[in-house]
Amino acid sequence: MPTPITTTQKMPKETEQQYTAWLLYCEAGSLQKALGLWDKVGQSVGEMGVEFAERLGKKPSDTTLERWSKQFHWVERREIKLAEDLTALREKTKKIKRNKLHKIAEAFDRVGTKIMKRLKANEEPTILEWKIVWEMFQVELGKPTNRSQLKVDDQHPLTPEEKIRGKKIYEALEKVLNEEDGDQE
Repeated sequence: MPTPITTTQKMPKETEQQYTAWLLYCEAGSLQKALGLWDKVGQSVGEMGVEFAERLGKKPSDTTLERWSKQFHWVERREIKLAEDLTALREKTKKIKRNKLHKIAEAFDRVGTKIMKRLKANEEPTILEWKIVWEMFQVELGKPTNRSQLKVDDQHPLTPEEKIRGKKIYEALEKVLNEEDGDQE
């Protein structure tokens, strides 16, 4: 049973040109598109593109590229690379969110400190300052900032038992209120 491919790194016996061709294949998405891009690499990407084009070298034939693809498991490795790239993107997104939340928390703390200083000096802080920072913080936490954004998941029509209970509560409340009205006269 062959060993499953689990690497996106250069494989044993894979040349630099073959590995670079695999990277081009990953970007292009197919062998045909990779061959089409082969001559264009390095023309408008600057220094890095020129270096990449040099590593690609002379364009091989279709059959050579297909042989490399099978020999070095390009399809399987591309799937692994896509999963790795997605994981890296998710981690980067988490880091950006963490940093952004931290900055907002620091801003919230700074405004809070200013407001506390004003309070100690018997000055009135503005509610608007508090509101703006609070809303920023709520948005970053993914929480609602007003009633229209509140979400109630468990709303459903009343059951017959709930209707009976509600009627009894209403009647009891009405009785208590009528008794209080009688006491006040």
